[in-house]
Amino acid sequence: MKNEQLRGEVERVLREDHRVDIREVTVTVAGHHVTLTGAVDSVAEKRAARQDAESVPGVEGVTDEMTVKNFRPVPDKELAAAVHNALLRDAYVDASRIEVYASNGEVRLDGSVSTYAERHAAADVAWWTPGVINVENLLLVTDEEFVDADPQEAF
Repeated sequence: MKNEQLRGEVERVLREDHRVDIREVTVTVAGHHVTLTGAVDSVAEKRAARQDAESVPGVEGVTDEMTVKNFRPVPDKELAAAVHNALLRDAYVDASRIEVYASNGEVRLDGSVSTYAERHAAADVAWWTPGVINVENLLLVTDEEFVDADPQEAF
């Protein structure tokens, strides 16, 4: 596939993804390697655009040079509390068995949930929390209570 065809296919996939505003993303292709540039509204949108580009057949690599508009780092304690509060408000997540840790914008979800849908919903909630740059989802799907042996080993 030629560079222009590949660029067109990546742009088509981005246009079809409701999480991505194609007007904010510029796609360039050189030798089956895609570079994404532009300024997007959220880390979740940035992640979605990168994943979309990686999913296109023929793409051998993706360089993500996108920036997030109005991004503001959030202190670790505030970020963990914001994610936990967002989980508490979410109708699809039982936050009572979820622990949230944060370090430099990276969030770790630890604990257990009852279904895979709930696990996915919890990660989505974390990704959409302002200040989050990465989510590590370690939630176990089980009906049993989860006990973290050593919460100090969060990061």
